[in-house]
Amino acid sequence: MPETIRVYGYHGTNTEVATTIIQQGFNVSSNDYDWLGTGVYFFQDAPVRAWEWAKQQHPANPAVIRSTIRLEDCIDLLDISWFPLIRNVYNLFVEEYRQGNRPLPRQNPERSKAHRLDCACFNYIVEVLGQQGQIPRAIRAVFVEGEPVYPNSAIFDRAHVQIAIREVSLIEESRLVRLE
Repeated sequence: MPETIRVYGYHGTNTEVATTIIQQGFNVSSNDYDWLGTGVYFFQDAPVRAWEWAKQQHPANPAVIRSTIRLEDCIDLLDISWFPLIRNVYNLFVEEYRQGNRPLPRQNPERSKAHRLDCACFNYIVEVLGQQGQIPRAIRAVFVEGEPVYPNSAIFDRAHVQIAIREVSLIEESRLVRLE
């Protein structure tokens, strides 16, 4: 895994939760629909996108926390060298489900933003790497969403880099930011 990179991550929430996080730290999410698997989710270098998300989820009292994050032991999907491994482990994942006669988790990002297949697959990738002595503590990827910025554009108006921090010790410093 590459050298340590530090970035700013922006976490949208509500004011009550933000106050608790600043005082006590983050809790890791383990929802079965979280895109990059288990982790604390951040918008990298995108405070306005985090604010927009916070307002959608908590219209009465949105808040955004800015955290300094170390991307140590990171599955960094901005680096294409990770994709052969991901494809290989995905094939193992599918075979395990097939042998267990279980259906694969289903994606439904258009309707509910439920990324159950991605979530289960990334958690499986982390498990496989852990068995090989590599323990990913973060995952970073581009998240394409929204509408094309003009007709036929490949650029989308809500695209951003998202980070899932699996180990909260990578979060060095956090503070509430004002974006209204």
